[in-house]
Amino acid sequence: MADPIHTEFTEEERITLGNYVTNASGNVFAWKLGEQLDSEAAGALLSRYSRSSMTSREIFLKEFLPNRDRGREFFRTWLIGYGDDSIQEMAGGIPVSAEYISNVAAKELEDSRIASYIEKSTRYVDFSRKIDGYGYQFYRPHEIMASKLSNEYVALMNDLFESYSTHSHVMAKHIRDTNPFEGCAFQIGNEIVKGKEVNDKFSMQGISAEDLHKAYDKAALAASLDIIRDYLPLSTLTHVGISANARSYENIVLKLLSSGLAESRGLAQGMNEELKKIAPSLIRRTEEEHGKEQVEHMKRCAFESRNTVSAVLDSHKKLTMPHLTEMHESVSFIDFAGRGTKNPNEHAMNVVAGTIIYKNSELSLEESIKAARSMSSMEKDAIIGAYVSERKNRRQKPGRAFENLEYTFDMKGTIGSYRDLQRHRIATQERKYFSTEHGYVLRKQYIEAGIADDYKSKMDRVAEMHHKLSKELSPQHAQYTVAFGYNARWYMKMNAREFFHLAELRTMPAGHPDYREMVQEMYNMVRKEHPSIAKHMKFVNMEHTELGRLSSEIRTAMKTNKVK
Repeated sequence: MADPIHTEFTEEERITLGNYVTNASGNVFAWKLGEQLDSEAAGALLSRYSRSSMTSREIFLKEFLPNRDRGREFFRTWLIGYGDDSIQEMAGGIPVSAEYISNVAAKELEDSRIASYIEKSTRYVDFSRKIDGYGYQFYRPHEIMASKLSNEYVALMNDLFESYSTHSHVMAKHIRDTNPFEGCAFQIGNEIVKGKEVNDKFSMQGISAEDLHKAYDKAALAASLDIIRDYLPLSTLTHVGISANARSYENIVLKLLSSGLAESRGLAQGMNEELKKIAPSLIRRTEEEHGKEQVEHMKRCAFESRNTVSAVLDSHKKLTMPHLTEMHESVSFIDFAGRGTKNPNEHAMNVVAGTIIYKNSELSLEESIKAARSMSSMEKDAIIGAYVSERKNRRQKPGRAFENLEYTFDMKGTIGSYRDLQRHRIATQERKYFSTEHGYVLRKQYIEAGIADDYKSKMDRVAEMHHKLSKELSPQHAQYTVAFGYNARWYMKMNAREFFHLAELRTMPAGHPDYREMVQEMYNMVRKEHPSIAKHMKFVNMEHTELGRLSSEIRTAMKTNKVK
């Protein structure tokens, strides 16, 4: 991995760390679980990546080593604020840290779905800080730095980070000016309190005026970072915590070894070396003949499929050109259960009710679905309603009968949106290389805050640099220069049960506005075709909120005060 960045530790700290990590200096290392560092503590430790600018070893020395109960305290207190689904996944498996890697490598790493990941957030962590002796937090790939475009690449990355750093303060002020504390409505339990009604003596239901001001500040900061992150390039450095079993790690390593990027291959080699120190008898196929053959097979598949598709499309250019026009919608509904039938909703009800009948009767699956077809819509609706029952919150998910319905969407959204939606690993997802081909977003806040001209200028330079790198090296290497404000293209295929989870989670007010609007659009499409299914998605939020995290921050403050 090019230009490794090292956190400086004292000799005493390195000796101490040696008891807990497989190495005290490299950017890839595994954690040694034991009595001093159990699975709960390791899970809490890696979860801190999401909201901290520190490395995990720094966090360990500062927070966890002095307090052996830190892991338990973290889960008891902060689980309520961080989102339990991703944090809980960090406890269990072999914990590994991959630090100071680019967002390009992080996305390749996270493409392997049978593992749990948590990453340094671009929504809650400010990336304007420079690293001593290194500079702004972007990756310098060996391939680019050895090319004639190295100086131009570094200059552009520095300028993107300079704009990000300068304009983040401008955007924070703009967010506060357009959404002043006094004009905000705070929901506290079942009551709505106006900001102008809050004073120093305010206190109700376990929350004070100071708590409300802190919640407002955090929500405003998150909103400004949400917007200004469009400047960040995919070369931006991040930290990733991984929890997986040995078999999954083996597959991750083999997949990364087949990458066309030296960074990803270096990451794979680093993970392999560190994991061998933890589980040498389990991590071994990567260096055996079968493993080497698998890597070569994956390389060959990628190379031959790309060349063959290109050749075939070239030979049918007149036929294919109309289908290569730019996608104007953010979501296209490509396929769904019952498409092409006279009544897709009735088809969906037959499938779901039929599989519920199968589970609760002596009938075969064929007989169960045939029985469903013979029933009235009211009867099938009653069966599905009983199966779902009364859901009191989004965590009360429906059963597997809903997995028999599938939806396929063609997606176009900002790279930031893709980063969040990629986390739904049960869904089948594949993306094109990140590029500048699909345009970028120009937010109204950029225009209102007076930074639109600078932003457009930077995005034009990004497109120019991407074009040059694609020709000089490859479209895969050119990904490093693409900014988050550009659109990605990918498809998502998922069953209805997973769609319940995605639609209800990703439309919550605390979600990023970009992906929230995309998922709201997806939900409307499903509701139109399968209203009898969508009506059970009771916790989809269809509102649009400026300070989306405000309610969440208030709930967190109230729950934290209660725990204290």
